[in-house]
Amino acid sequence: MKLNLRSVDLNLLTIFDAIMAHGQMSKAAEALHMTQPAASHALKRLRHTFDDELFIRSRQGMKPTPRAQEIAGPIREILTQIVETLDSDQPFNPEASKRGFKIAFGRYGELILLPKILNQVNACPTDISIHSYLDDDETGIELVKEGNIDFCFDFVLPQDQRLDHCQFNQEELVVIARKDHPRLTNNICIEEFFAEKHIVMSFGNDRRELLQQFMAKQGGKRKILAEVNQYIAVPTLVMQTDGIAIVPRQMAQFFLYQHQLTILPLPLKIPPLPTYLIWHKAMNRDKGHTWLKQLILGC
Repeated sequence: MKLNLRSVDLNLLTIFDAIMAHGQMSKAAEALHMTQPAASHALKRLRHTFDDELFIRSRQGMKPTPRAQEIAGPIREILTQIVETLDSDQPFNPEASKRGFKIAFGRYGELILLPKILNQVNACPTDISIHSYLDDDETGIELVKEGNIDFCFDFVLPQDQRLDHCQFNQEELVVIARKDHPRLTNNICIEEFFAEKHIVMSFGNDRRELLQQFMAKQGGKRKILAEVNQYIAVPTLVMQTDGIAIVPRQMAQFFLYQHQLTILPLPLKIPPLPTYLIWHKAMNRDKGHTWLKQLILGC
């Protein structure tokens, strides 16, 4: 028959743990600031709960039964976890954590950011895992706001008062073309930029409209050769066609692409693009969350 946890006084576990630790009823009672009769009464209730003597009085003190020895480790671990959960002054211990964190990296972050973060996590003796979350139907900001993920990266500042953020880095945008492009070598002027066909990312209607308005102010409209849903497809298509693309410099210099791409200065007046790390303000007191945030910002 399964034990009904509601029938168990979990305070009794501290009594059990103290007797195991001190080996004597008097010392256990003293450590818990109890009278010895109260501790003895608690032990009686423990014996009833576990249907076992648990401790046998001897000249050497309270000798644990095999059942007591069997449950001593798990009970100590449970009590430690409860203390760490309730004590806000307890530091986060990644070595003892098996926590999984969810992060929306945006369209190219898995390629550039995720390996850096995994290397930082892997440098610690921990079982913490990172889950890359696809912000497909909803933006990363929406997923953070709803509490479905821990962090997201975005080029757009969150406007919701429930969210917190900090600048992660700045991205310089460049133009990429294949090495043997028939018309482009080391530079590209604005007329050539709008004359060539482009490989573009699908970013959603709102952001696409803003980009189109910006391009119009710069003097033209891009000719679209292909629109893709995965950022990794952009340099792959550029390497195999005459299409060009705008990408962050880190992506253009990625080791898998660097020998097959020509990197050209962007002829548009676009300042470096800030990337923001975004999280829910409700997590500001979560020490595990803070630990990972500091680790990410150290990448």
